[in-house]
Amino acid sequence: MQAGNIIGSGAYKPDYVAPDPETGLSPNVTPFWMVSGAGAEVEVDTETGHVKVAKLINVIDCGKPLNPKIVETQISGAALMHLGFTMFEKMHFDGGQVTNASLADYKIVGIRDLPGMMENLTVENYQHNGPFGGKGAGEVATFCVSPAIANAIDDAVGVRLTQLPLNPEAVYRALRAKSGRPLEEIQH
Repeated sequence: MQAGNIIGSGAYKPDYVAPDPETGLSPNVTPFWMVSGAGAEVEVDTETGHVKVAKLINVIDCGKPLNPKIVETQISGAALMHLGFTMFEKMHFDGGQVTNASLADYKIVGIRDLPGMMENLTVENYQHNGPFGGKGAGEVATFCVSPAIANAIDDAVGVRLTQLPLNPEAVYRALRAKSGRPLEEIQH
């Protein structure tokens, strides 16, 4: 039997109407809107500011999930990518130069930082102008991770953080400020 590669290609070009140059309005500026929601449960160490995400639930509307297992993987990957952005990632600059450009200095999510429990769910909503009723699944799962974790921290210890990352220093500083004992700012 002769073996060979099976190759296929396809294209999907959604309808689009460019915005009016004078008003900036369009009746069809995007083929679909991305909709998602997330919830988080956290444990906060009030002595150190360390936050452990105990549970992360991410729900997206991806139209008709064309390959449900791949959609679930897309949700996980996007949520964990944004978990790193939310909790750890920050570039430090000195005179325009990045000072934490190696993975020894730039913190990203590791295996010990993963939520104890993660749920990835979809709301099936047939997208009339999408390929086979589907629409995007990857990016949409990032939208709600930061607000969900910030809200969970606020719910747990009563501090509202509005800047990322939500690292232990930021949480500890907010806790100290709440108690009337703020720490002096440190220049990085």
